[in-house]
Amino acid sequence: MLIAHRGDNIRHQENTIAAFEGAHSLGACAIQTEIQYSADDTPWCHSGAVWRPVGREARPFHRMRDRELRNAGLTSFAELVDWAGRHRHLDWFVELQPALLERLTRKDAVGPLVRRLLPFSDSFIVLAQDIHSLRLARNLGCHQVALKLDSAAKCLSVDVVTLAPDYLQIRDDQVDCQELPPGPWQWVVYEINSATDAVRWRDRGAHHLLTGNLPLLMRSREASDVYGF
Repeated sequence: MLIAHRGDNIRHQENTIAAFEGAHSLGACAIQTEIQYSADDTPWCHSGAVWRPVGREARPFHRMRDRELRNAGLTSFAELVDWAGRHRHLDWFVELQPALLERLTRKDAVGPLVRRLLPFSDSFIVLAQDIHSLRLARNLGCHQVALKLDSAAKCLSVDVVTLAPDYLQIRDDQVDCQELPPGPWQWVVYEINSATDAVRWRDRGAHHLLTGNLPLLMRSREASDVYGF
């Protein structure tokens, strides 16, 4: 499975409906986005804790009002869920980044997100580095969770085995073993942007690839033969 990181961000502004539609039209099986909360406590699709408008001073995202973000063309999580409801064959990885979880309590970060995605929870996977946040997401009714690791060997720890996440995600240069350890999970390796790397990671046990260059991999016959997209 190819996962489009922030949609088709080659041809469109990342984390927007246009980027999601672009990834869908290219044939992506899944899309990954990140979540930040505005000053109105509304979840939005945005990477990083800072908003950097073109030609203006950067501001902390959590101090931005919904009206400002809407006028800037950003996509709220509610808009994403509405769009996803009309494209039920797509899976969504929704990431709660560490900076967000440091600023908010787990309840305030996870709760509003899960409540919005519950009508389509079969299509959504909550992604985080924090195991406790993922446990909370499951307790609130989220069917699938993904744990981000900084070492493949950590998948064998008691905490990870007990959580038994549906997916484990790891950056390619953080894999500290020749083959990804098997378990009750599927491995997602990121960020893979070449056909050669796609084939290599399939041989090392990756089930899915997170890519920032979806058009290139979709055009690759070599990668297509390996992953079947």
